[in-house]
Amino acid sequence: VALSLETGSDVRDEGNAAPFARVSTTVQYEFKSLGGNLEAALTLIATRACSITRGTGAAIALAGENGMTCRAAAGNNVPQIGAPVNISSGFTGACIRELRALRCDDTEFDSRVDADACRSLEIGSILAAPVIYERDLVGLVEVFSAVPYAFDDGDLAVVERLAQTVVLTLSRAEVFRQEHT
Repeated sequence: VALSLETGSDVRDEGNAAPFARVSTTVQYEFKSLGGNLEAALTLIATRACSITRGTGAAIALAGENGMTCRAAAGNNVPQIGAPVNISSGFTGACIRELRALRCDDTEFDSRVDADACRSLEIGSILAAPVIYERDLVGLVEVFSAVPYAFDDGDLAVVERLAQTVVLTLSRAEVFRQEHT
């Protein structure tokens, strides 16, 4: 999945709830260019999540036989690839329980967040969106910033859109695998 966004001067449009108001809303998916490499596609999505939202780190976790684990990461202060993701508590748990995108403006004062853990990882704000396929939770996209109040509603919409891109990536990876086996 080659994800491209034609950008204007800024992805966000001040005063407009539509996150792509001044940019092309075209997101192109060219999975074949990555040769069916799911990890490369997920890493590309994580990298774009960082750059579009100005986050300092991003991670994508997928559900599997052993629970949810980190499958891709970009930037700083992110979990290691293969690290288990605790979906029963904290901010991640809240996102999973509510099955909707969430924003934490300040990790020091948000009751959903483990403030000590965020302090040790130097995380000041967080965006999280569940990856849902046909009503099933299949993963999670999270973006982190070292500073509080780094994100706005437009950034949250971007992360929601990228969570949908993960679903497309997974389905195309499966099609690619079936065509080449």
